[in-house]
Amino acid sequence: MAGLTDEGFVPATLSEIQTRIKGRLELLSPGFDFSPESPDGQNIEIFSYELWQLWQQLESIYSSGDPNTATGQGLRNIGFISGVLMSNADRSYATIGLVGTADTLVPAGSEVSDDNGNIFVTELDAVIPSNVTAVAKLAGKTPVVAGTIINIDTPVVGWDSISHTVDGVLGSEAETEQHFRNIRNKSVMASSESVTDALKGKLVKLGIDQVSITNNDGTVVETDGTPVGNIHVTVAEPPVSDQVIADTILKYKSLGTPTYGTTSVVSIDSQGHSHTIKFSKAAAVNVEIAMNITFLDSNNAGATDSIKEALVLYVNGLLTGENVIWSRMFGLITPYGKAQINSLNIGELGGTLSSANITVPNTEFASLLSSNISITLA
Repeated sequence: MAGLTDEGFVPATLSEIQTRIKGRLELLSPGFDFSPESPDGQNIEIFSYELWQLWQQLESIYSSGDPNTATGQGLRNIGFISGVLMSNADRSYATIGLVGTADTLVPAGSEVSDDNGNIFVTELDAVIPSNVTAVAKLAGKTPVVAGTIINIDTPVVGWDSISHTVDGVLGSEAETEQHFRNIRNKSVMASSESVTDALKGKLVKLGIDQVSITNNDGTVVETDGTPVGNIHVTVAEPPVSDQVIADTILKYKSLGTPTYGTTSVVSIDSQGHSHTIKFSKAAAVNVEIAMNITFLDSNNAGATDSIKEALVLYVNGLLTGENVIWSRMFGLITPYGKAQINSLNIGELGGTLSSANITVPNTEFASLLSSNISITLA
């Protein structure tokens, strides 16, 4: 049944809406001509499509409250509620010296560039000789290595050249929704009573996408080699230094608990004592998916793109050491165009694909690109 249920929100399909309208018209006045060529048939097609779009919007509104499916502003709003904000892209900038005839005014907004075509704009009016900040025109990681911003693109009489002697500050790319979703979901663990969850939350706040922690409080060595009484922290390629990771582990792990891993860093505690902190860095398991499907709903425009997006969100949302479960993909595929799955095979990129789970060790994490998803229609 379409609408709100105990299991969530189920949108009505286009065919269901058409069937209901036709059924009610038939009850009121039997004998309607519902053929696509008839006026009544055309009106039903038009009104049904508009109602179907409304159902789709209602589903989007319902999903906007779920951090695992919300997108866009809905996901940002969840971040506001949680106290975790999504990062926007920043522009690179550098300090450049203006060289030329003394007292020449170089107005704010003057453009300069490097030999790769990256354009920078001066922030303020400046008089030669002086320094001024030049900001990249486009947000992102525009290189600002010393000596590269050398071209004057806005001619000013008396302004002859540029002196760029110091590296600038590199900008940043906008945070992806999946990265933010992982950070928000794990950041809320920071206040957990569990030491493991709290440590994981602190590491995620550093901007690390994937974190797993093995706490071996048993009596035998774990399958990943973690000795008894040790913790094994595994992180994806981190955006911070090994020292920052080690310091965080030392600060939030249980007192006296030794660490295990392939990377060793000496960390100094608040009393000035040194500790060797060990952890491991996870490698990506690149996933490939191939499927053959039949769309049972004629209104399936954009369904293949939606299927790929749903699969990418699922796989890239898995944490370090989480297996890729083959059967879970069916529920991600079938809602689009009433897709009938004729075959579905997964595996590591370049390897053998099959209808089996992909086992991911604690030292690795699953990664999927939409270009590695093959969809054929039957």
